Amino acid sequence: MRILIEAHHPGDIHFWKYPVQELQDRGHKVLMLGRDRDVMRRLVEAYDWIPHKIPKRSSNRNRFPLKEMLSRQWAVAQAVHRFRPDIVSSLFGSYCQSAGMMGCPNIIFTDSEFQHFNHRIAHPFADAVYTPYCFWKDLGSKQVHYNGIHELAFLDGRRFVPDQKVLENHGNLVPGKYVVIRLSAWNTFHDINHQGIGKAVFEFINRFKDTWQIVISAEENQLPEELRQYAMPVPPEDFHHVLGFARFVLTEGASTASEAACLGIPTVYINSTEPRGYLQMLEDRYGLVQNFREAGMGMPAAINWLSSLDDSSMVKMRANRQKLIEDHCDVTKFVVNVLEGAHKE
Repeated sequence: MRILIEAHHPGDIHFWKYPVQELQDRGHKVLMLGRDRDVMRRLVEAYDWIPHKIPKRSSNRNRFPLKEMLSRQWAVAQAVHRFRPDIVSSLFGSYCQSAGMMGCPNIIFTDSEFQHFNHRIAHPFADAVYTPYCFWKDLGSKQVHYNGIHELAFLDGRRFVPDQKVLENHGNLVPGKYVVIRLSAWNTFHDINHQGIGKAVFEFINRFKDTWQIVISAEENQLPEELRQYAMPVPPEDFHHVLGFARFVLTEGASTASEAACLGIPTVYINSTEPRGYLQMLEDRYGLVQNFREAGMGMPAAINWLSSLDDSSMVKMRANRQKLIEDHCDVTKFVVNVLEGAHKE
């Protein structure tokens, strides 16, 4: 079987890296179509088992990149024509309409209910749309729920374990003695009119800078001058190692919130976009995340939670993480089986 995977975000590579490995182990031929961004190039180089092609990017702007969208559509269509896959698959399916139009099965995995525009332009061309069981939006007859979430595909402990030695490469971080703050770039179409932590980050840092080492990871390295002393440019292939030994995570990014939870790290997520079903599940069933849509409520909660954390709290978080893993399927194997099954059909 020949599988073309469209990956347009760094998180896509994390999701696909182990399914690609298993597909190849089962004798299938895979090609990942990446995107021309430094972080994505670094990831496919780090995960060197991923066969990939990265088309040249037409623009560095990302507010409403119509030209880039059309260019990406064309690149996917060319890849379908040249690679001649049996299956095309992606997260969200934003650029894979050509697969359906060219008669190639198009399988989408998505977990973000708020991507309304993407659902409208992508799903009519899909053969099936797979969503976590906690996904609350009804996507119609093509939707298939499964017992998992995206981040468990690479952080459930079966294939990746955080390595404490990696911390030595990043300022001699001490396990359990630092806090990670993840700030988003807020430069995409679905970010318009939304906000996250904002200036409340200064309140958090002033409260804890003498107690915990503060590590800020900023998307696209965009930070005001006052915060740059806390910036730590962690290579993307090391980020989950650093995340896995943090005491606490404060984030505007939904993926980072879920990743931290899957590693058993208590996390506060502040973002005004619509709620995600998987983050609500991680809060309601496992107590690993607290979700807020504005900093006025989220920041006091973050301060109170971090202030109250002790060693017994962290033991409980690890137990909750283990229950999370036990309650869900092996997402990597599920994805591989879906693709093999779609080809047989």
